[in-house]
Amino acid sequence: PIMHAGHLCSEVLDKHLGTACLCLLHRHIFDLVVAQKHDHNWKKPEDQTFKLVDIVSKGGNYLLNVGPDGEGVIPQPSQDTLRSVGRWLKRNGEAVYGAGPTPWGDELGEPSSKGAKDLRGNPRFLSRNEWRVTTKPGRLYFTFFQEPRVPFELPAMKNAVKRAFRLADGAPVEVKVENGLRALAIERPVIDPMATVVVVEIEGNRVER
Repeated sequence: PIMHAGHLCSEVLDKHLGTACLCLLHRHIFDLVVAQKHDHNWKKPEDQTFKLVDIVSKGGNYLLNVGPDGEGVIPQPSQDTLRSVGRWLKRNGEAVYGAGPTPWGDELGEPSSKGAKDLRGNPRFLSRNEWRVTTKPGRLYFTFFQEPRVPFELPAMKNAVKRAFRLADGAPVEVKVENGLRALAIERPVIDPMATVVVVEIEGNRVER
């Protein structure tokens, strides 16, 4: 993940470099003075947390434009958002820093079944945002942005599961097996409404499908 201090930018995804450039306002304005005076529609911390984990789960980098003024001061709403995300990363950063992409991808969404196309003529992709997964050798980090159904069925893989636990506090999470399917019995309500991370340790360094 990369944070960039500069002028407010539009949302851009460089598909070749795997880098997404976004800003902290919902509307993209290149005149910072106008933006600070007239645009107060700032993105919420949970929106930034989702974008961060979402991009890492796709193998990309997050180029976040924080929009400092002419004196180099970051606007207070931006500071508040960045501090909130920073507190979340202090507890859950292992799922982000140095983590690899999802071994699956179905959780990201699917093309429109009606054959709809976007403005560029490409098939419209219907995104899902309930959860994302990032990886490190022997570990899967399931980040839940919405309270999952109980139990949460793990995606299919050949690897044995050693254990599961919440990343923020280390509390164990039960792994249930029924009819050959493995599922996480996650307590309700989830520990962190912004995003809760459950670590699943597996046999082997990477997922075998």
